[in-house]
Amino acid sequence: MFVRLFRLWAMGREDHTSALPAMHAEATKHGYKDHAAAACSSLFELVEGHLGRQLVRECCCSPSFSSDEKALIGILRSALSLFSGRGSREVPHGLPGAISWAASCVCDAMGITIDPEIQALKSSSANRQDCPFKSTAGEAAIYGL
Repeated sequence: MFVRLFRLWAMGREDHTSALPAMHAEATKHGYKDHAAAACSSLFELVEGHLGRQLVRECCCSPSFSSDEKALIGILRSALSLFSGRGSREVPHGLPGAISWAASCVCDAMGITIDPEIQALKSSSANRQDCPFKSTAGEAAIYGL
């Protein structure tokens, strides 16, 4: 559901429309808290602002995840187990405070906890030592996040 909300948000950004109504409808239809869509939107905006580029989504109906979608999932997983500024295998440089708080709010709003649900979302690059957010041109990793 988190990736579905990201894709709705990214499509709204691409169309220059507000995605919040569609995100809210989708989240509440599946029983998530009223603020789940707003929490996700805030997280996506913070990450893009920190990276200085737009996040790349996969096609809306694709069963595959883009590298940015995998990295966003990694942020949620890391927010549950990290304090701001500490690193992990998934996010070796830690999370900036605002992003850590936003990710924690998303986890709360969506009922995400450290359990097999999160472990199942683990990307294939769990042993990475670089930033999971690569530039869209495939250049060196962006280490601001």
